[in-house]
Amino acid sequence: MREFDDEIRAAGPPLVWQGPGGGPIVLVLDPAGEAKHDELPATWRPLAEHIRVGWCRLPADARYGKTVEDVLRGLDHRAHLVAAGSAARHALRLAWEHAALVRSVIAVDPAPAGETAPPADVYTAIADWWNTETEPLRRELTARDIRVVCFVSRAGDPAVRVEPPVPLGHPDVVARVVQTLLSFQGEGHREPVEPQRRAEIAASWRAVRKRFGPALQRARRG
Repeated sequence: MREFDDEIRAAGPPLVWQGPGGGPIVLVLDPAGEAKHDELPATWRPLAEHIRVGWCRLPADARYGKTVEDVLRGLDHRAHLVAAGSAARHALRLAWEHAALVRSVIAVDPAPAGETAPPADVYTAIADWWNTETEPLRRELTARDIRVVCFVSRAGDPAVRVEPPVPLGHPDVVARVVQTLLSFQGEGHREPVEPQRRAEIAASWRAVRKRFGPALQRARRG
């Protein structure tokens, strides 16, 4: 099980914004402390050319002077929350408390509060905990028109090669975020993204895939 280093999390800015305004907003809740050099992880930068990404390194409140709630309240339209590990439950709670400000929650290798990842059989433990303990809250969010998506890394996946939770900067995570954003297109959604914006988001992922695709293919063959 991958451990988080408090010194690493304490280094660098607690919140990094990148990308143009006016389009979709993605707010990342990162308990592992990536984006510590005042910029997004390299895998996210092509996407941030077309959508606005806020990377919140947790815990951030003491140094930043603002809570994640404050950040949400300052947005001009609903955001997509992306969270890993123990931050996933926090993201669900934020969405429930601020339903008018959140469009979706994308959880990556979620874990109970106080843990970086469940012990033993990680895949089974995560799935069991998520499916049982968070089900009532997820049902309420769905009723409030907030979509909840969960991605769990399977043990021994050669494309990932790290213990859960997978870093939010991993290209597979970016792919899942983009796929979720694109799923909001078309009829039946209250906040459809304009066709041109959809094309821009798709182009961003193509750029990420072109840059990191060969490495992933080699990993999957390893």
